[in-house]
Amino acid sequence: MKVILGGVLLLAVAMGIGRFSYTPLLPFMQAELHLSNSTAGFIALSNYLGYFVGSLLCTFVVFKNKRFALIAMILISMLSLLVLGMMENIWLIFIARFVSGITSAVIFIFTTQMILTYIQTIQKNHFTGYLYSGVGVGIVGSSILILLFSSHLHTGGLWVLLAVMSFVIGIIGLYLIRAIPIMPVQPRTKGKNTVILYWLYFAYFLEGLGYIITGTFIVNVANSTPTIQFDSSLIWLIVGVAAIPSCMLFIQLAENFGYASMLTLALVLQAIGIALPALSITNWSFFLSAFLFGFTFMGITALTNAIVKQINVSAIGILTALYALGQIIGPAIAGFLLDRLHFSAAFIFASVAVLIASLLVVIYSIFERKWILHA
Repeated sequence: MKVILGGVLLLAVAMGIGRFSYTPLLPFMQAELHLSNSTAGFIALSNYLGYFVGSLLCTFVVFKNKRFALIAMILISMLSLLVLGMMENIWLIFIARFVSGITSAVIFIFTTQMILTYIQTIQKNHFTGYLYSGVGVGIVGSSILILLFSSHLHTGGLWVLLAVMSFVIGIIGLYLIRAIPIMPVQPRTKGKNTVILYWLYFAYFLEGLGYIITGTFIVNVANSTPTIQFDSSLIWLIVGVAAIPSCMLFIQLAENFGYASMLTLALVLQAIGIALPALSITNWSFFLSAFLFGFTFMGITALTNAIVKQINVSAIGILTALYALGQIIGPAIAGFLLDRLHFSAAFIFASVAVLIASLLVVIYSIFERKWILHA
């Protein structure tokens, strides 16, 4: 369990802090730096562009020592967060978020590769859900820190605190996974039915495009809505709390009811959650939206990767890159819609994208059944 805990902590650094802490801090940054929604969207885009580059590095570049790469990425991640805390120049912020995106991708992909291989070796597949809970753990930890100190510190001070937290947690995580033996690199495989993966590719691209709009702007929208009567940072805490058990539950259900069925359900639930604030501007609509979003976004990742891994292991890199590409496009579109129309337009757009993704998974499952029957 020490190894699994180490993986949880590393995913908390990569995603919960390095990647997603921008969301609860965005309202403070906009107030202090006078950022428009379009500018905020393009800063978010820079992080997702970095994640895209990082995923390509992990796919096409051979790293001989992944542990050394993880140490380097944790240090660089901390430095990128410190830059955000010390600089107010928009271009430096843009670059820092780009670098943070690269480190998030490398830490996330290398950690999951190492831990999942280890889990498969010890034949404890139910530990997979525990590993992915690290993203929710990081979101909860960073949200609590922001809630506790946001009234005492400026945004820069909060970024510095998050940098220190990520470094400490990252070092502990690396120490806990030190006992993992170095596994030989598995040769790339190619399944006979890779053509049907195109339906999943496009679905996951749309999921990346749709979910990230909520993932970037929901706290900011809640903060700027006069009828919302609570600390908007609480929204992100709910997302994190809901994310922690989601992968464990979805994987367990998928074993009983099928992975494609559970993936479709998760996408539909997420589409409903994304649309809720656009349909009803109340405290409870935002709370339920945050819960459904948190409960589904990592579950969707775990389920999709599990399906693709069974068909074509080498396709996971392509899948991750398309997901990242969707996340690059989403914030830019959302920022434009927020500035020129209303936040509801951005959220409805995101909801429709995710709903179409669920339909594509249904089509995939139909072709999968036909392929099995004729195999």
